[in-house]
Amino acid sequence: MQPTKDNVLVVCHDHTIDRCSNGKGRIDEYTLAELKQLDFGAWFDPRFAGETIMTLEELLVLAAEHDLGLNIEVKVDKHDVASVVQQLKAQLDQSPLVADKILLSSFSHDIILQLHQHCPGYKLGILSERLTQRDRQVLKQVNAFSCNLNYRWITEKHIRDLKNGGYQIWCYTLNQVDKFRYLDKVDAIFSDFPERFIN
Repeated sequence: MQPTKDNVLVVCHDHTIDRCSNGKGRIDEYTLAELKQLDFGAWFDPRFAGETIMTLEELLVLAAEHDLGLNIEVKVDKHDVASVVQQLKAQLDQSPLVADKILLSSFSHDIILQLHQHCPGYKLGILSERLTQRDRQVLKQVNAFSCNLNYRWITEKHIRDLKNGGYQIWCYTLNQVDKFRYLDKVDAIFSDFPERFIN
């Protein structure tokens, strides 16, 4: 989730629209109206041609209708972090999706600290490529729910330390079942192919 040029929160993984639309440039350099003119579906499969970018508000309604849980990764580059987090909080407060169904996560410790301050009652997840000492400090400081790590760099010691600290361990982005020897020791995974992990 990230803000547009006109401060609307939209759902897009990348900071740019180059890979996942027929446009080019950064999300925060477009207004919502401009983004809604672009095709965000055809890159994935021709069956999805014409799909438009989704706002956070639209996603929250859809998730509530289907009783889904969400991991909302918060990304802020050029906007004021506190303002974006306060806007996010306002949308979450208006959402039909209950707080228990939502995890708010970020790679940015500044964003996590703002989420902790402005979004009490929501679970927080610290995203990190490799578990650092600063990650450990922030996990404790915000009483995080989870530590979300790149599966390639996780160790048994990380798992043991995080479990002892009371944190869930979520790993990204795992697409091959046989590529991660700690699969049975983590609480959740991110995958582009979830069907491969359902047995």
